[in-house]
Amino acid sequence: MTPPVLPRFEGGRRALLISAALGVVGLAATAVGAVLDLRQALAGYLFGFTYWLGLCLGALLLLASFHASKARWPVVLRRALEVCSATAPLFLVLFVPLALGMRHLYPWVAPSADLGEHTLHVLEHRRLYNNVPFFLVRAALYFLVWGGVGLLLHRWSVSQDATGDLRWTVWQRRLGGGSLPALGLTFSFMTLDWMMSLEATWQSTVYAVHVFSGAFVGALALMIIAGAATRDTQHFGSLLSPGHYHRLGTLLFAFVCFWAYIAYSQLMLMWIAGLPEEVSWYRVRLEGGWGVLSLVLLLGHFVLPFALLLSRELKARPRLLGAVSLWMLAMHAVDVAWLLFPSLYPEAVVIPWTALTAWVGVGGMSVAAALWLARGTYPVPVSDPYLVHSLQVRPP
Repeated sequence: MTPPVLPRFEGGRRALLISAALGVVGLAATAVGAVLDLRQALAGYLFGFTYWLGLCLGALLLLASFHASKARWPVVLRRALEVCSATAPLFLVLFVPLALGMRHLYPWVAPSADLGEHTLHVLEHRRLYNNVPFFLVRAALYFLVWGGVGLLLHRWSVSQDATGDLRWTVWQRRLGGGSLPALGLTFSFMTLDWMMSLEATWQSTVYAVHVFSGAFVGALALMIIAGAATRDTQHFGSLLSPGHYHRLGTLLFAFVCFWAYIAYSQLMLMWIAGLPEEVSWYRVRLEGGWGVLSLVLLLGHFVLPFALLLSRELKARPRLLGAVSLWMLAMHAVDVAWLLFPSLYPEAVVIPWTALTAWVGVGGMSVAAALWLARGTYPVPVSDPYLVHSLQVRPP
């Protein structure tokens, strides 16, 4: 079978401009919110930032895993994953507002007497790790790893399109497999630094896995939506077969189950231990309005998609699978909100309006960056030696 010759992607200009405009408007509205209530605006911005960064890193981890496993069937998906992953440097710029306003979010930056003697004692013992200079150095290291791996994998893949040299395949596989430990560690410490440390004393060794599983579900859902949306174009979606959708749907099903398993495991272990500083984190999220959000997550992030994705027929129909994936992206937003906002507003359910503006702003800039990277390149890695095998994938 000869791989089809697709033209380079030169479209998307209008979508790029619209996305960039939405990004500017969203970020500007968030800045206005900062004038009115700085802490609330930063809380909303943290939500938008971590949501879209999670999708970027989920795509990067998925791409690196495919290279490490030498998988052939997802080659046709690889360019879309590469473009998403290569947007990582953008988030270094978008991180600046959080770095400047961190004292308004994280209690360890400027501890006050209102925290109580025990909390102050714990924070003092953690000062060797939780201090502003080391926090910023770690953040720079995270972006160096994510940006370096993402950009190199994208650049080498595009170079292979031009030269057809097989060494680029070897280099990508080596970097993909070799970078997985660094990607896993930086992702884990990122969740510790930017999300979990919103709580003064709470800690969990399962938290990073919870965040990772949600981001991985989001990245898989994003690939399914992108494929289904470009089925009738000269983009990679036109090359996806029922076999690809079946495998993507199966992976989505697996990680929906994995997310539920991790979420339950963390709850079970902490509830059985009964330590006050651990149980309090869940008590806030299981009572009152936050408890309603927990029920929405249980039903919407697990029960409903579990029942739907059991269907082999649904996984063979791209539009239906795309609708389920769109739902999962919405549930991922609920999951990120559930992780962040009760830590900042434990007394009442507060979801700042800047969460929406920041989500639009960061998302608009992310989509615009991805479209900019995609323009001028082929929609699939046309010179990859295993593209033919990927195009021959059939449902099991």
